[in-house]
Amino acid sequence: MNHARRALFTAVVTALGSAVVVAGVADPALAVNSTGAALTAWTYTDSAQPGATAVNPSGDAPIGSVNDAAGVRHTQRAYFTYDLRPFQGAVLSQANFYSTERSVADCSRTAPVEVWRTGPVTTATSWQNPPAEVDLVNQTSLGKGAIACPGAYLGVDVLAQIVAAVGRQDPSITFEVRVAAGSEADPGVRRAFRQFSLSVWANHLPTVSNLQMVDPDRPCGTLEEHPSAGRSTKVRATPFDADGGATPRVTFAFWPVEHPEQRSETGSEVLYLNGFADGTVVAWTAQARDADDAGPWSEPCYLTVDTTPPPAPVVFSKTYSVAEYPGSGGQGVAGTFAADSRGDLDVTGFQWHNRDSSAWRAAAIDHPGGRAKISYTPGSWGPDELHVRALDAAGNPGAEQVYKFWVRNSAPFAAVTVGGVGLPSQIVLRSGSADVTSYDYAVDGGPVTRLTATAGVAQGSLTFTSVGVHSIVSHSYVGTKPAGTNTLSLSVSDGPGIVSAEFGPGTSPVSGNQGGFTFSPRSVGVEAYHYVIEDGEGVVDEGRVGAGSGGNVALPWTPERGGYFTLTVRSIVADGSESQESVLSFQVIDARPTVISWADADSGVGVPVVVEMWSDVPGVTGFVYSFDGGAEQGVNEGSYSSVRVVPQHGGASSLVVRAKRADGSLSPATTIEIVLPDSPVVTVRGPYGPVPVAGRETTATFTPASPGVAEYRYFWGDDSGSVQSVDAAADGSASITWQPAEPGVLTLNVTSVRTDGTVSQPRRLVFRVEDPKVEVWATWDDWSPSGGPGQSGWFSFSGSTSWLNDVTANYLWRVGDGPVQELAQATDTYTTDVMWVPDRSGPFTLYVQREFTDGALGPVTEYHFLVGE
Repeated sequence: MNHARRALFTAVVTALGSAVVVAGVADPALAVNSTGAALTAWTYTDSAQPGATAVNPSGDAPIGSVNDAAGVRHTQRAYFTYDLRPFQGAVLSQANFYSTERSVADCSRTAPVEVWRTGPVTTATSWQNPPAEVDLVNQTSLGKGAIACPGAYLGVDVLAQIVAAVGRQDPSITFEVRVAAGSEADPGVRRAFRQFSLSVWANHLPTVSNLQMVDPDRPCGTLEEHPSAGRSTKVRATPFDADGGATPRVTFAFWPVEHPEQRSETGSEVLYLNGFADGTVVAWTAQARDADDAGPWSEPCYLTVDTTPPPAPVVFSKTYSVAEYPGSGGQGVAGTFAADSRGDLDVTGFQWHNRDSSAWRAAAIDHPGGRAKISYTPGSWGPDELHVRALDAAGNPGAEQVYKFWVRNSAPFAAVTVGGVGLPSQIVLRSGSADVTSYDYAVDGGPVTRLTATAGVAQGSLTFTSVGVHSIVSHSYVGTKPAGTNTLSLSVSDGPGIVSAEFGPGTSPVSGNQGGFTFSPRSVGVEAYHYVIEDGEGVVDEGRVGAGSGGNVALPWTPERGGYFTLTVRSIVADGSESQESVLSFQVIDARPTVISWADADSGVGVPVVVEMWSDVPGVTGFVYSFDGGAEQGVNEGSYSSVRVVPQHGGASSLVVRAKRADGSLSPATTIEIVLPDSPVVTVRGPYGPVPVAGRETTATFTPASPGVAEYRYFWGDDSGSVQSVDAAADGSASITWQPAEPGVLTLNVTSVRTDGTVSQPRRLVFRVEDPKVEVWATWDDWSPSGGPGQSGWFSFSGSTSWLNDVTANYLWRVGDGPVQELAQATDTYTTDVMWVPDRSGPFTLYVQREFTDGALGPVTEYHFLVGE
């Protein structure tokens, strides 16, 4: 039975709430989600027609009294009979007898309505011959106070009556609906109902059948005659649920026959028998369970625990009988291996696997205590082995027998020189064994071609009829005896052959030197070739050339530049159709040297620019170059050099470079443009060189990139709204001086203004201002007391960079109110260290400042620390 239906039933009742009249736990939605019991007969009786019978009339079911036009009173009762046979053997969880009002005489009146269980409806049922009332099932009041009238819902829980009837194996059940006797004669409480329905929530108990033991297959067994099992066994049972739906779960139980109190239950098909002694008789049974109920346990099956494994088998083979090199058989040669139980009648089968797989495979025995044949084909030559073990009737595996053998290296190896489609291709077959006398091969499962071997090698010709992947299966023979087999898959194309002595793998062509290609046909009837040569920039050359004698043609070609090239060629036949493409990729060395300038946005007039130059042309010993029309210069450092050139003006300056060979000849020239912005060059200096120091005078010098500069404009950081200016000197330069207040990173933006009012591109200089304060490391710190009075420790002094140490002469330091001491800057270490011994515990303050090489003093650093007890 489905739990979801029960949940839905509850949800519907809750949702309807007081909108319906409910007797017991019934609900109209229940019929949708339950099994409807078949209505086999219904009728209503009429006091005004006491002998009339009307089984299964059409229309509604009237109850109560009504006066006809003649003033005759009709008192009526309704009866409904339902078939219970489908519910025999089922678990019943809900039953609902229900209908709704169709008409009501007076909704302001309260009608006491009763439901009775009675005898069945028959063809003789009438007012004077009614079904006997057996027991009152329910009484409820309809009419006055109901939310719906007419239309009230009447539902009665009849589960107890249905369960009892099914238990008595009654084939049917009948319910009577009437107005209670005390009010039945009152026409004001009369009403009519739609035909009543009976919904029953029933679940047929699932069952099991076909109990058996598997892997290996064995029957269920009786107590007198049954199979055996090892330390574990796999069992199986087939579940069945008459209600359909999901397959029931199966639970197994097992126990020693002599100790039923040791019963165990499991949902697994594997029964673990480890705890039972050899020879123990074990009973086992199965039970099916659906989502709601468990079915009956099956009749028990039986087995005897057998934990004694069979002996290892004897294994031998005529084909593979040699354990050492050179071996026997061959790759792809099928072998038959015999597994012999040596007459042990307990052996009922064998299992085996080869060295490449640990998965056991079954080998059937001819009879208990007999032999099994194992067919195995080695896939490679060399050492191999089979692992074989015996199985007894209980499924116990015995010890492995490892049969080792050597597979002879006599399989064929095919090498094919593909001629194309419709043209001859050449095949060469050889083997690792010189005594092979012949080979055969078949292409794509076609006819077999036999070739005689000479010194173990055979050659032949074959023709492929289509492009694509083809399979060649070959066999080798020693006399008439198979020696091996192999399969070769290869791709066949009708794309033309391409040969070049100058371009391709292993060549070093140089641009400007002529070479060529030879195209050859790989299909029948080739009349021309279409070729395309490309490099990374696009198509370099494209054309069509006619085929010459035999379909071959030579194409001369001279590369104009170096780089990576791809040649794509297709052959063309008389009808204009083209073959598949053939592709040759090759590298051409550029005769001109490669030149790279490292000029960037920070470059400027008068600032050296690094230029790299190299050449892959063989024999290059150096380079000659000229910059911006100047004199030619040379470097003799081999095939790579790095030089510096100094631009004298903004804008573009040409650099011309040629590679020089050992004989003094020069390559074609490479010319590049080194382009500088017309922004001024800005240099910054502090008191000790190019690095400014906070609190010390710093100078920034502006140098023009072009003549005619009248002034410079500058601002700091991103504050372009605070522009300042400084006039240029006669030579076009200018400088500003200031004292950086704080250490850190500064950005200075500068433009030059020419006398004609034009403004240069901006120069943005980012530079660092160093902190002159002394950095201190010490044995002590200010968050955890350490050491103690009389215990020595260390102070270590340095700057934020090693450059500060280079311009430091001494450190002046003292602790508390003690005397100032002078400590010379160390020259061989990053820090300058000094020992100090405290004379008490508690807090201390170290004061230290830097004395620069020019005698100037830096700011004082205060270092607080704690000395322990």
